Amino acid sequence: MKIKHVQLFPIATPRQTGIANQHVLVKIEAGDSYVGWGEMSDLSHVPMYQFDLPELERMLNQLLGGKDARNLAKIEDDLIRFYPDEGHMYSRSGLVRQGVDLALHDLIGRAEGVPVYDLLGGKLRDRMRVCYPIFRMRSVDEVAPNLQRVADKLTQGFDLIRVYVGANLAADELFLGQFTDRFKGQVEIKSLDFSNLLDWRRSAMALERFDELCDYMLVESGAPRNDIEGLAQLRRRTRRPSSEHVLHLHHGWQLLSAGAVDILNVSPYLLGGLRACERMIALAEAARASVLIGTTQELNLGTAAVAHLAAAARVLDYPGDSTGPHLYTDDAVKNPVRYEKSHLLVPEAPGLGLEVDEEKLKTMTAEAKWTFGVDLAGVLDRTAATRPSAQQG
Repeated sequence: MKIKHVQLFPIATPRQTGIANQHVLVKIEAGDSYVGWGEMSDLSHVPMYQFDLPELERMLNQLLGGKDARNLAKIEDDLIRFYPDEGHMYSRSGLVRQGVDLALHDLIGRAEGVPVYDLLGGKLRDRMRVCYPIFRMRSVDEVAPNLQRVADKLTQGFDLIRVYVGANLAADELFLGQFTDRFKGQVEIKSLDFSNLLDWRRSAMALERFDELCDYMLVESGAPRNDIEGLAQLRRRTRRPSSEHVLHLHHGWQLLSAGAVDILNVSPYLLGGLRACERMIALAEAARASVLIGTTQELNLGTAAVAHLAAAARVLDYPGDSTGPHLYTDDAVKNPVRYEKSHLLVPEAPGLGLEVDEEKLKTMTAEAKWTFGVDLAGVLDRTAATRPSAQQG
């Protein structure tokens, strides 16, 4: 089954929080009639540049054209040579490999008539518990709208949230205290996510106060990025398990061997696809560490891939983060992934289990342009320029 053509479709779609994010859908055609779809998820991050999509499409066709689509090992080896690990959180190389990897798994699954989880070894579970994100607050004026968001999502069946903290501790304390008053026994907090904003000492001091206000499962990214010793210091001082996003396989080994984390946060968009994630999960299993599946908030195709990964993962100890289809107001699929009571359900149809609406995709295709301007806080916090703290500035 030889690869004939690779095509890239840039799209922009708004979130319910008022920002628009760019993604690239990947279409791979192979054999006589086989097609697979993948996704390069959420390009609206620092560093502040976008792909030259015509050039990227040309190079991928040169690299992949004529290759056997079923030889995932060879294709992955070629991709990682030409699009190597960049060692930072929003690696464009990782996104390229993610898009191709997902499209190939979808293509092979469709050709074989089996769900992607069968290609990953089979299914251990048919759902993964997930949390809805409450984005970072830089002003106390943003507390009330976020509490209302929790209430709104609870009516839709989401009883688990993740709270981004660290930009305005007064706002964080107000939110967490009022959250406990209003939602204790109804909604749980999966994690308090510092997103590498604070050094470990300030994170530790903040957690001492937060521990008095609310209950939560774990702490995420409580030291500056790549400060492995800082993460280890924080881990020794907190009562809760600690997690960090894993950038590549050696980074996972560094985190575990330094005693810096209890949980590896594993994501296809960072590591470059499902095969790379399976290797990272095996590393965690060997180290007797825990795993959660993280997110950049993918569209439906990327979220379906996460669901298949969760189905086959031998280690999956904590809830994941993939609720993008509930964040975005539009998508290019006919049959979105399904959620039940804060659980992402694993699709059962062949491939990733979703159908792309190619006519709708034509109307959604847009230039992959930057939409945040130079609003750095908006980029980092995933919040719109209409937030109260931006207006006060």
